[in-house]
Amino acid sequence: MIMDRERKVISGFLAAHATLAQGASETAVHGYRIAARRLQSLLALWRPLIYKPKLERRLARAINRLSALRDAQVHALRFGGEVQVDSRKLGLPDLAAELRDWRQRCEEWGCQPCVGEIYAMYLGQGLLEHIDIEGRWTPRHWHRLRLMVKEARYGCELLVQGGQASPSWLAGLSEWQERLGQLQDRRQWLKRLPEEALKDEERAARQHTLERQMKIRCRELASWLPALRELALKLLRSGAAAG
Repeated sequence: MIMDRERKVISGFLAAHATLAQGASETAVHGYRIAARRLQSLLALWRPLIYKPKLERRLARAINRLSALRDAQVHALRFGGEVQVDSRKLGLPDLAAELRDWRQRCEEWGCQPCVGEIYAMYLGQGLLEHIDIEGRWTPRHWHRLRLMVKEARYGCELLVQGGQASPSWLAGLSEWQERLGQLQDRRQWLKRLPEEALKDEERAARQHTLERQMKIRCRELASWLPALRELALKLLRSGAAAG
């Protein structure tokens, strides 16, 4: 039988898809994106044995399709306003049939600890590649690191459930995801600022506040990078040691 971990991720995604089909509320959109990220990580975990590129591409496009909507909803939560979207117009794919096929393949393989060991090394190496940057860091570097940390966070969640990673590593990655997410939110709010119905003085004040907050957070993140690098090495070494 398929492992409980895999079944839980797939059923969670299908439930989130059904909820979003009933209405694109902030909670539904956020829940779908989380469930989809977990599913992405599950597919990546098993990729050495089961590779479904079409399924992965369709899932990635669904996540990306909701990015702008999610940004708008977070902005509305912070500054007020309302975002109304007909969920029927989102065009999200129905992946149920493809996931049934993927699950069948997974059941045929059975429990395979080796995929967790390989995945841990992949996540650790991916983090190191985004941390060991020469020269001055730019907003693009922080953005790319945020995406890799997010991937590592959901991947580590699976590894913890499989007993192949420490819960403390997951806690550390979750904290980093939050820190980098706050920086990304302010970047998005700064981009939206010219469109805001504000007086010049209010716009200038908000811009100054956002830019100051971003500078402070970037300095903090830079000082915390050695700890994240050590966490990446633990992931890398855990897979290598198990292998």
